[in-house]
Amino acid sequence: MLKWGFVFFLLAVASGVLGVADPNVTTATLAQLLFFGNVVLFVVFTLLGAMMPAADAPPGGHRHDS
Repeated sequence: MLKWGFVFFLLAVASGVLGVADPNVTTATLAQLLFFGNVVLFVVFTLLGAMMPAADAPPGGHRHDS
């Protein structure tokens, strides 16, 4: 999940740069829409990734070595 959050963060940064650099109103509006959408997805996937248990942990969260 954190990997997807990072991907959406990079897309948001790219969209933000396009929105600032391009004088065309339609393209700037689309870039702003993509920027804010990707920022929301970045936050959601980052929170989901932080709340998920580790992949090697058993369902109960306890590890028994015996």
